[in-house]
Amino acid sequence: MGDGGGARRRLPAQVTSDSEQVLAPSELPEDPPFRHPDRQHLPGVKLALVLGAGGLVGIAHHIGVLCALEQELGISESQIDLVVGTSAGSAIAAYLRSGWTPTDLMDRTGDLASAAPGPLATGPFDLVRHGIGSAYVLARASIRVPSILSLSPIPSLRRAFPAGLVSMGEGSGILERELPRSWPERDLWLATYDLVSRRRVVLGGARAPYVPLPDAVRASCAIPGVYAPVRAGGSVLVDGGAWSLTNLDLAALAGARRVICVAPMSYDTTRPPDSRNRLVREVPSRLLVRDVSRLRRQGVDVLLLAPGPLEVAVQGVNLMRGTGLPSVAETAFDETVIALRTSTQAAAWRDGLAA
Repeated sequence: MGDGGGARRRLPAQVTSDSEQVLAPSELPEDPPFRHPDRQHLPGVKLALVLGAGGLVGIAHHIGVLCALEQELGISESQIDLVVGTSAGSAIAAYLRSGWTPTDLMDRTGDLASAAPGPLATGPFDLVRHGIGSAYVLARASIRVPSILSLSPIPSLRRAFPAGLVSMGEGSGILERELPRSWPERDLWLATYDLVSRRRVVLGGARAPYVPLPDAVRASCAIPGVYAPVRAGGSVLVDGGAWSLTNLDLAALAGARRVICVAPMSYDTTRPPDSRNRLVREVPSRLLVRDVSRLRRQGVDVLLLAPGPLEVAVQGVNLMRGTGLPSVAETAFDETVIALRTSTQAAAWRDGLAA
């Protein structure tokens, strides 16, 4: 990889006795978004692809959108200088950088059901133990100021009250089988959040240590209180969505001049959904609009692709379900094709990419 954190320079990973992946604490500063110094900039980054959070439904949505981008704008992975992934987006980002095409992924949407959450607890008492540990993790992820929650529990307490209410089903095994353990040469940033330092940790970034790619995806997808965190030396990593559902600002920090952002958990503010679905997605949509506006004021050309009313309706409320995912991908493809064919901004992008 380039100056953004090549695989050859990362520190070796270690494995603890309980088989949790370990990486050294990140040195990334805790600055507000858009105010990091230029040291994060990567040479030659013109086009960045930002893939946001969204559960299994979000993964299916990403696949449909990427197929539409490939068909309508002719965008392929080789044209993208940097891919930024958060949670569900981290999985798709890792697959893209590992040689999978959007068409390959579309053919596999029916298999996503095998990664649906599965039970971890073996009985009522075990469920209580997991519930206490998961509540503690959720509280730590929710409080960003120094407090007693910033302290990691002693190993005996971690064993007594393990975090995580559900497993990733067959998801972890699928990642191990289908993704390489080494990182791709081309720039890939996966967003996580460290419960100990209360900072975002960008795996694949210049200051991030090495952790095998499948485990990096697992860390970025570890929803606080739902999945078990990934212990990383002095860090405890969870879903990067705990910091931002898209981490769109990372594209600007890398120096990208054009950014495509796919945000499954928001909605297209020019075509809002019904009042119930709008209420659920209102906050993330407003935050995303704010972030996009900031980038545009910096001269970054942002193509924002958020779900319209039909996509939101097909996605439903349960974004972690394992059913109906091929329909989610197909609807995202159809609706994105329509949007790209009728958007004046998309037409300008098409001309610019062809030039």
